[in-house]
Amino acid sequence: MVQDSTLNNLVDPTGYKTGKLGELAEVRKVGNGRQAMILIPGLGFGANVFDEFMQMFSAEMTMYSVTLPGFGGTAAPPTPAESTSFGEQTWTNAAYQALNRLIDSEKMQRPIVVGHWLTGTQLALRMALEHPDKIRGVVLLSGSPCFVPVDTSKYKPHPPLDFRITGVDKYIAPQWFKSVTRATWDDNNFLPSDYAANPVRGLRLWRWAAEPPLHVWIRYLCEFYAQDITLDLARLSVPVLLLKPGLEGAYFDPGQDYLTAYCHTGWNAAIATSSKLSVKTIPESRVCMWYDQLESVATEIRMFVQKLK
Repeated sequence: MVQDSTLNNLVDPTGYKTGKLGELAEVRKVGNGRQAMILIPGLGFGANVFDEFMQMFSAEMTMYSVTLPGFGGTAAPPTPAESTSFGEQTWTNAAYQALNRLIDSEKMQRPIVVGHWLTGTQLALRMALEHPDKIRGVVLLSGSPCFVPVDTSKYKPHPPLDFRITGVDKYIAPQWFKSVTRATWDDNNFLPSDYAANPVRGLRLWRWAAEPPLHVWIRYLCEFYAQDITLDLARLSVPVLLLKPGLEGAYFDPGQDYLTAYCHTGWNAAIATSSKLSVKTIPESRVCMWYDQLESVATEIRMFVQKLK
């Protein structure tokens, strides 16, 4: 758990060439079907993580897989001043605006939005919540609505939003993430087995997710910690399909079942508040479930799409 007090992961590294705030780093367009689909990868991943998925639907959909700035070998936006609260969602909001501009520029007619994992979930749901007239439906792949503490002896099972923001701004970011070393980060973030049940694919996905610079991962992750999309789900008017990973056989240290917290526990209250949210579990799968069970994922999505108006 080594830290280095000389590090500051909350600012741009010296010499880092930034991109422009409010632009998507990459958009991959695949397929020629009548139904448009936008795919938003979870933290760490670029648009290419959906290559196999898009081939499955290429005859049915016109798909736009995006890369959030800073991932997939692209430049991140300038890091906000350290005094900026993570609750302001600076990078996440900018990505959200860019996604809405993509719909307009491509003249999409009520696309289906697929959100994956951390931040992909938030962006997809926000598009449905704030522009229900533009979005036909949402699919969440291993969606995670908010950070859920594993150790509930020290923290509330579902902390209020102000507690989340204060905790990130005053404690987690300046006292831990600011000076964490790359080695400590890689050893204590996510594992290859979190991403796929197949160990070879899991390792490949871990390498992709671990590739972005540390300050990029930390900025997006802290913004994820400082939000709670479940607070808005009662007003959902767009159908949402949540596909949960089965997580069978996943290894966790005792008392540290964080994947269940991310992908299952966080939804407990939200599922009861919205009649628009339907839930399925994909057995024998992990966070990038289409790498484990592509046919099962495709079947659930096709049945969901057939029911949409």
